[in-house]
Amino acid sequence: MRRIMTVMGTRPEAIKLCPLVQELKKRRNVEVLVCSTGQHRSMLESALRAFEIRPDFDLDCMRTGQGHATLSARILRGMDELLRAERPDIVLVQGDTTSAFSAALAAFYAGIPIGHVEAGLRTYQMHAPFPEEMHRRSIALLSDLHFAPTVTAKRNLVKEGIPESSVFITGNTVVDAMRITLSKRDSQTDWEIPAGKRLILFTAHRMENLGTPIRGMFRALRRILEEHPDVLAICPLHHNPEVRSAARAILYDAPRVRMIEPPEIVSFHRLMAKSYLILTDSGGIQEEASVMGIPTVVMRYATERSEGIRAGVLRLAGSGEEGIYHLATRLLAPGSEEYESMKRPSAIFGDGKASVRIADALEKFDLDGSRARARML
Repeated sequence: MRRIMTVMGTRPEAIKLCPLVQELKKRRNVEVLVCSTGQHRSMLESALRAFEIRPDFDLDCMRTGQGHATLSARILRGMDELLRAERPDIVLVQGDTTSAFSAALAAFYAGIPIGHVEAGLRTYQMHAPFPEEMHRRSIALLSDLHFAPTVTAKRNLVKEGIPESSVFITGNTVVDAMRITLSKRDSQTDWEIPAGKRLILFTAHRMENLGTPIRGMFRALRRILEEHPDVLAICPLHHNPEVRSAARAILYDAPRVRMIEPPEIVSFHRLMAKSYLILTDSGGIQEEASVMGIPTVVMRYATERSEGIRAGVLRLAGSGEEGIYHLATRLLAPGSEEYESMKRPSAIFGDGKASVRIADALEKFDLDGSRARARML
């Protein structure tokens, strides 16, 4: 019996790890431990409920107003104590959050093997996104198993010197998650779109975009709404006070816009499916939009999901007001050939079987060899 601990602290981590937790729970020789760091408590808990998963441990690390350094320190200390008490055989982290980085570092210090889900994503620009690019590149140095969602991600890892034998191309577990969420009944709302209207789903929250860039994003949206009477927008507002302040200051009297609390993930995926166009600076939404084939304006200058650009579903607009406005306006133009060329579902991020592939690799992992290495520490 091998004990596998999964660590998550944000909604995207839960969305992408919960299908894997469900798959691991089916395996006879695996005991699964779920640890919540509490990084984004309310949004994390709503995602966990959607997959009917309850954490075994809660580090309760989030405090109002704390920065990355303080949060990292809390998670590192909490994980150190938990790992000493539970001694799992493997620790699984996902993506590039503060929770993932700090948990991986704690496991490394404890001599416990690390599996990195969604490994190998890169922009090769250390501050874009910030601090996620540093996190994921650092996690790669610490990890024993690298679960790369695409061929491009694997190439990035091998190019950086990661042993190819430790890298597995699995697909992205977000596809597994969407198969689950889109099969569920939406208990929150049915998101009825008035006849003759086109919906823009707009989300913005990245730390590097706070301040002037994010205000420009909201101004671009306002201009789009003012110039297109058949367009309406729904803006789920991130909990960051700076995001909410900018949105309310710029959009408070804009036509046909609804600013809402972040929906439950089942409801959010249904909202995405009804969108005509998505404007976002999110990483995960780029993947989800690519799966659904919803044309998406990425409000960033660089993306670690370059596969979506090559698949044609995503377009980079930069984070400036003019670039976002002009690209969105082109796509909203009547009979836009550019829009029609983007409107196609893509399997670039996987086939919905990533969790099975990851679970298989974890079952075959050489625990005896890893324990021998740990004894040398």
